[in-house]
Amino acid sequence: MEPQIRRLKEDDDRKSFDCGVSSMNDWLRNIANQHQKKNLSRTYVATLSDTHQEVVGYYALAAFLVETEGMPVKRLPDKVSAVLLARLAVNKNHKGQGLGAYLLMHALDTVLTTSMAVGVQCVVVDAIDENAAGFYRKYGFEPFTDAPRRLFLPIETIKQT
Repeated sequence: MEPQIRRLKEDDDRKSFDCGVSSMNDWLRNIANQHQKKNLSRTYVATLSDTHQEVVGYYALAAFLVETEGMPVKRLPDKVSAVLLARLAVNKNHKGQGLGAYLLMHALDTVLTTSMAVGVQCVVVDAIDENAAGFYRKYGFEPFTDAPRRLFLPIETIKQT
């Protein structure tokens, strides 16, 4: 069954979500909805049907300004507008089935659509560990030269894929 990805709803079952990282679980359970209400970020959840409320994966996006120092890109101002991929996690019971990649592709498509209306230079992610950094590098994200677990993907690269 192909997962459905949509915006987080208040009545979604977030309590049963467990990706194996307590900070990621706690953020979804206790902060995601508050941030959405305050317009600080948008959380998208994966469920296994339109009517099912159990969250099997999620990601969160936020607008932010990133300093370009450390980006191996030439001719950019000191700071550029970007989208922060603030979170991306998959329930332990659904790992290894391609859901993380599916969520990432949905997130990048959402950012690309946004970039048509608002100037955005890139997507930035702060990988939680080296394993996560490897996941993002596999999809074309490049590390900042001074912070190897902070990675970015230019909008132009997303357009080409």
